[in-house]
Amino acid sequence: MILSHQRICQLGGVLLSLAALCLPAKAETPALAQVTNPISRIARLFNPQLVKVEDRMDWLGNQISSYAKRCEYPLKTDLGYRGGRIGSGDADPSITLDLGDDMPVQQIFLVPPQREFLEDSGIFPKRFTLEVSKRADFSKSTVIFRTGESDYPQPEGTPVLFHCKDTMARYVRLSVHRGHHRESEDLFGLSEFVVISQGEPVSFGATVETAGALNLPGLWHPAALVDGRTPLGIWQNGGGPDRNPGDAVMVEEPGTVTTWSLELGESAPIDRVVIFPYQVSRSFETSVFPEMLSIELENGDGSAGITVFEWTNPLPGSSHMAPLVIPLHGKITKTLRLKATRAWIMGDRRLHALSEMEVWSDGVNLAKGQPVSREHGGQPETVTTLTDGYSSERQIIPVGQWLHQLRERSRIESELANLRSIQVQLASDSELNATWGSAVILGLTFLIPVFIVERRRLMSKEQLDGIRKRIASDLHDDIGSNLGSISLIARTARKDLVRLQGPEEIAGDLSEVETIARESSLAMRDIVWLLERKQDSIGDLVVRMRETAGRLLREVDFTLECESTKTAAKLSLDAKRHLFLFYKEAIHNILKHSKADRVSIRLWDEDDKLALEITDNGVGLPVADRKVPVPVNKLQDRAHVLDGLLQIVSATGDGTRIRLFVKRTHLTHHPAMS
Repeated sequence: MILSHQRICQLGGVLLSLAALCLPAKAETPALAQVTNPISRIARLFNPQLVKVEDRMDWLGNQISSYAKRCEYPLKTDLGYRGGRIGSGDADPSITLDLGDDMPVQQIFLVPPQREFLEDSGIFPKRFTLEVSKRADFSKSTVIFRTGESDYPQPEGTPVLFHCKDTMARYVRLSVHRGHHRESEDLFGLSEFVVISQGEPVSFGATVETAGALNLPGLWHPAALVDGRTPLGIWQNGGGPDRNPGDAVMVEEPGTVTTWSLELGESAPIDRVVIFPYQVSRSFETSVFPEMLSIELENGDGSAGITVFEWTNPLPGSSHMAPLVIPLHGKITKTLRLKATRAWIMGDRRLHALSEMEVWSDGVNLAKGQPVSREHGGQPETVTTLTDGYSSERQIIPVGQWLHQLRERSRIESELANLRSIQVQLASDSELNATWGSAVILGLTFLIPVFIVERRRLMSKEQLDGIRKRIASDLHDDIGSNLGSISLIARTARKDLVRLQGPEEIAGDLSEVETIARESSLAMRDIVWLLERKQDSIGDLVVRMRETAGRLLREVDFTLECESTKTAAKLSLDAKRHLFLFYKEAIHNILKHSKADRVSIRLWDEDDKLALEITDNGVGLPVADRKVPVPVNKLQDRAHVLDGLLQIVSATGDGTRIRLFVKRTHLTHHPAMS
């Protein structure tokens, strides 16, 4: 069954354990922001050095955008090679590559091993000599590089490039004079040793001889130096494919074989085959090969195919973010068959998938643009996405070009970091000088008037707050005290009349005076509270509502619940006043008309609104002929000022439910309430 790339990505997203950790390189340097600040423009007019630095940064920013990005994808097997000086008197540890024949060596790349943790500076050699020779004993050699008396700076994961100027050689040797003192004396390590000749990587599959090897089977060993695998990912750059990348099929039964066959047209010597993994999930950087695969070659003379390569995933189920390089050392073939015999397993699904295959002969990729015949489950099909020159994500580029771009990108990032600090200092100094001169001129015509206006505004605001506080204090201290005295005198007189058996009419009048005075005093307290700016949140309003309900509904069974999660939100002075008076009016209506013995009050969040509900089990509102509740004029007026939605549901004998919905934006400020 053929799977779309989108479906594969969806399936891969569920397996986080298979995702490779991607540590992005330094962020790309964006182009410098266009200078629009007048002070900055003036500063640059008088500082040509600053302009020169910024022009250089712009140019470097454009350059770096065309280079391959460096990511770190830690390898899980075949990490590279580690060596060291076993004994204090031993010779310098070394690595020697036999390229198989004399050839012009253009470049040598040394790829540092992956870091064990983020702060790890690495174990790249500190002092070393790199040389090439036509002789195995290096009795006559050409020194490409020697560190001398200073330690070589740690490259921090970036490939290190050495130019060889087409020096004819068969052997390449790295001798380490000083390494790192860790597990052993003069410890050093490399992930890959790449030699480029005439644009081609000639070191893949080369014979490696070492001195002072610290081998660890499956992890650190000489063959891992020339296997084409690095922790830097896939050799790619540029745009992505126009269609679904690679080829993926779902395997229904274990043991099912998928065969990809490539007809070369005529027999040719094959230097190497390169297979690129299929990216299952771009989100989690998960790329895979079939768990087991092999390569067969046929010469077209009718003889049976010969299996020249077999591979089994050393860590079943693991992700592979590096290509698989198979050196064939000039084996002749006309037809190449790649067989997947064991599927990569993803949950209860099995997958055979590749993104690209290359067949190299004398510097030419014979597979590029050629159709591939895929046979799966007895059904042949032609596939063109395995030889289109794209991995699952980007266009594949030569490994030497890719390593060179990574090196250049690191160099430009380092230069940009230095220029950025210089630019910041130059800009700061120049803008400071320009600012001082501009400030003196503009301050007299702009800053001083603005200061005066702002000062007056603050003074007016402070005066208004002072007046509001004095009014509240006077209401509370003078009028509130007088109303309290009237209530106390009326209560005392009424008790004296009762004790002296005076006229009942006078006692009733005094009782009414006492009630009016007490209610006026409580209303005065509410007014003082409404003027208080420090208690202007929804939470403060709920506390006041609870106190008011406890005072007015003391003979009624009531509940008040606040389910809002935004009680810290501030209320404008008008919104606070109208909300509280709406609530108080509703409570008074219940006391005067409903004859209820149970009241429920609730606040909650309704989308972008604050909702208030007051429910009682009283006699309900009287209704007109059209069975619509009689308008409660004051409640409707309050709701209208708040620009809120008022809902009243009532039936005779079934109580009344009042709901008010007000947008939160109207509670902070609203023109109608200003």
